This record gives sequence, structure tokens and C-alpha cells, in this order.
Amino acid sequence: MSSTLKNYWIRNLNFLENMEDAILIVDAKGKVLDSNHSAQNMGLLPEKNNVKERFWYSKLVDQDPKEHSYLTIPLPSGKKRFVCRTISILVDEKEPAKAFYFRDLTDQILYQAKAKRFESLFRRRELKIRELEIRDKLTGLFNRMYTIEAFQAEVHRAERSESKIGVVYFDVDRLKAINEIYGTSKGDEFLKAFGKILLDNSRRSDISSRVAGEEFLLLLPGASRNIVLERAEKIRRLFSEFSITEKSKAIQASVSVGVAMFPEDGSTQDILLKEAQAALSVAKKSGRNRVVSTSRGDFEI
Repeated sequence: MSSTLKNYWIRNLNFLENMEDAILIVDAKGKVLDSNHSAQNMGLLPEKNNVKERFWYSKLVDQDPKEHSYLTIPLPSGKKRFVCRTISILVDEKEPAKAFYFRDLTDQILYQAKAKRFESLFRRRELKIRELEIRDKLTGLFNRMYTIEAFQAEVHRAERSESKIGVVYFDVDRLKAINEIYGTSKGDEFLKAFGKILLDNSRRSDISSRVAGEEFLLLLPGASRNIVLERAEKIRRLFSEFSITEKSKAIQASVSVGVAMFPEDGSTQDILLKEAQAALSVAKKSGRNRVVSTSRGDFEI
């Protein structure tokens, strides 16, 4: 270490070397008067011993000593990220100079970035696992477990806001016969097709789910009975138009539908499901492939 800095370093001759930060002591002309090994090892020390041409010099030379700056500095070993401070000093008790402090944050930032990536990956994995837990594997719709929880939450929300909920229960007609005649793979194709039709005709606020083998449920928060019936009829019609070809023969299926409304047909999840299933039963007994609505015990086809 240079002896010219006795005014500042006389108390500890190893002051610079005891500092982990890279330090450059620079006079008013940009000439490096002193430095420590950290600055040298990082490549901050210029070959001509003058830093005035370095891009960071103009950014730091007039910086308030109470402030600090973040800079990315290209060095022989690659780009490094530093937090930098500048302190005005006197050399030999009279010559003004600057002490530039550089704290290398590169590894810290890299570790933080890796940690964030791992955290992001972990969260995505958790979301994926959660998504698998609440989705039906065959159709991609919500499963029964999730739907029962969501249904209860929607009932509470509707009670507070005094709004309606449409409850639509679907049952694919004669799926057992299709499975027996053409195989379960064909039956699965119909279930997938119905799931897609149901999802394509649902709003973002709706809850579309497969609650049992050939049974599906659609919840429409905030919808009036007329809108619910129109939606149910559209889904029924679209599915009746769908067909699968088997040995040059078109196979078609149909769906029976029961509709109930909160709060007119019931104030709890259990009652509403019971009413929608009762309407569905009427649809089945009335010839299938139709929508039936219930209102306080009266069924409308």
C-alpha cells in the first residue's frame, strides 16, 4: 500500500486489504493512487493506471457519498454487477481524491435468480398437481370433489349478493348400450365430446364438471332461468348433432337435462342437486334427449 495515504490509512496499514470490497483511490485527474487486491483480481485496475476513460468513472465521480449506484461493468472475466459508492478524501492532508467502492453482487444475484426460478418451478408444479387433483382425466372438466366445494362457495356468495345460480344436471342417454355394442373406447369418445361442448359453451364464471360416469353438472352463477334453459337446450342440441363413424356407420347419442334454480328451487346445495336430479329423472321418463326445468315442485318440459 502506498505511504501517501497516511492521513487516512496511518491507523491501519492493512486497511485496504482488510476490505472485501474492491477499492480504488483516484486523484482528480483519474490516476489510480492506490487499490487493494480485490480490485486488482476483479480486473478493475486499468493498464495505464488511469480510470478517467472508464464508463463507470463519469457515473460515479460526482455521486453523493450517501448514495449508491448499481452498475453492470464489463471486465476481462465477464460482466459483473456491482453496488458502488464514492467518498471524497484528501491525500497528504491536502490533495483531493476519490475513494471508489465496488461490492460484487454477481454471485448473489445469480443465486437469487436461481432461487426465484426454482421457486417458480415449484409453484408451477404445485399448481399442476392441484390442477390434476381437481380435474377429470378423461374430459378435462372439474371433478366431483372440486365441484361440491365450489358449489357451496357459490351458494354463500349468491346469498350475500342476493343473486341467482343456475344448476344444470346432464346425463348421457344409453351410454351403457353404446359401451356394450361398440366398446368403452367409443363411449369415452362421446364423453370427451360432451365435455368439450360443455366447456365451449361455458362462461369463465361458470363451473363445468363431470360428477359421475355419464353425469355432468353445469353451474351458472348470476344467470336467470331463461338464460340457463337456453344454454342447456343449446348444449343438448349440439351434442345430439355430434356423431362418431364406426364401420361406415354414424353413431349418435343424446343427453337428458334437468334444471333447477337458486333460490327459487332450494337454498342449499343438497336441495338444489336433488331438484335438478328430479327434473332429470322426468326428462328420462319423458323420452330422453330433452331439457326439463323444475320450479317449486312443478316440472316444465
